Amino acid sequence: MRLQLLIGIGLACGITAASASAAAHPAHGTQPQPRRRLNVVLILGDDERVDGTSVMRNVRRLLAAHGVTFTDFHVTTSECGPSRASILSGQYSHHTGVLGNFGPHSFPAFNQRSDLATWLHHAGYETALVGKYINDYTLYGHHEIPPGWDDWQVIDSVPMERYYDYTLNENGRLVHYGHAPSDYSTTVLADKAVSFIEHARSPFFLYFAPVAPHLPAIPAKQDQGALENLAPLHAPAFDERAIGDKPWRYWHRDMLKAAARIYENDIRRRQLESLLSLDRSVKRIVDALRRRKVLDRTVILYTSDNGFLWGEHRLGGKLWPYEESTQVPLIVRTPWQHAPATDGHPVLNIDLAPTISALAGVRPGLPQDGRSFVPLLLGRRVRWRRAFLLEYLGHNELRLGGPPPYIAVHTRRYLYVEYRNGWRELYDLRRDPWQLDNIAASPRYRAVRRSLHALLRRLDAAPPAPPRGGS
Repeated sequence: MRLQLLIGIGLACGITAASASAAAHPAHGTQPQPRRRLNVVLILGDDERVDGTSVMRNVRRLLAAHGVTFTDFHVTTSECGPSRASILSGQYSHHTGVLGNFGPHSFPAFNQRSDLATWLHHAGYETALVGKYINDYTLYGHHEIPPGWDDWQVIDSVPMERYYDYTLNENGRLVHYGHAPSDYSTTVLADKAVSFIEHARSPFFLYFAPVAPHLPAIPAKQDQGALENLAPLHAPAFDERAIGDKPWRYWHRDMLKAAARIYENDIRRRQLESLLSLDRSVKRIVDALRRRKVLDRTVILYTSDNGFLWGEHRLGGKLWPYEESTQVPLIVRTPWQHAPATDGHPVLNIDLAPTISALAGVRPGLPQDGRSFVPLLLGRRVRWRRAFLLEYLGHNELRLGGPPPYIAVHTRRYLYVEYRNGWRELYDLRRDPWQLDNIAASPRYRAVRRSLHALLRRLDAAPPAPPRGGS
């Protein structure tokens, strides 16, 4: 079975049957079998930081122990709507046009006629979206089903991030759920995800996107208080002592002094407790795949749409270009991986669409800013990016505790940020991984800053690459 899967993946991604056979170490005389297309399950947390999986035993046991954990995975825009548009399209937000969660540059800018759902649907996949779609999608009506989705079980309430008292668009029919324990949204959505797995024809694509741990981060009844004894944060960036070098210091100087304990002891605890139900949902999905006997030909990807600041740099929430805001988990369980592995390549949310397309043997229908990381899943040595773009192009959020619009370049060594209002930040990540010492004004780094500015402009101006069938 492992040889068969590797050869099938190889055909989809431009890998030869000989190299796939060598990777599988088959017995002498084994012959390649006809390719069976892989099922794909994408599980997306909502505002889950990279360390959220620390409380998720099932994610670690059932996914990470049988797959690859990517240790340097980032979202290119740390906000729900733009990130989800990038996940479905393979493009940066300045190419999708989805620059924020609300308004004309939110969902109305998204090209829903060509995305991951339509590409897979037209290739014969049965597709389902269960949970949260792209913010503001209800502007087109409360009974709409975007193209490409065969099963549409999507949160229709505004705001979408409700754990009780919400409405689902169930294939065009609006169904309200109340305040009973059985109405808890993560549980209800997991029921629908399991039902899809049980009844879908193969191959299938399931996009499971509950709202946990997004605020208000209400844990399930059984999980409330489960993490009351959570150890305090000890990261150097938490309640950063010296912020005189931060360009936004006059706007946020006293922010954490008033809210530190709320972020550390209340919001942090509730967000992590709300992940416990999502963790049980992961087990239910894996169990359903196993019962149907398709786990050995299904790839499961677990990630989040953006990170979240819990008081680091005296800030809360997302949008900012700091690691706590942009770095999120990515764990990929594959049928051919039987022991835990890690990969340190810088991988991005814009890589998910081309990767899932490659796993399905489908050519993306849009030019791609991202690229397939299937070769990394197969353990191949490939040339990979050394730098990537971070951007926030939405509203100026200073009054609400967020940043002004910016573009930034992240390399192995540096993070350099250019805010639209003229602010600049530069961090040497080798010396200063916590991003405490802004060296943008240092004469010693003038040449570095010029070089990074030029690189940033090249990345920002680069058009997406023509779509390819493989990686």
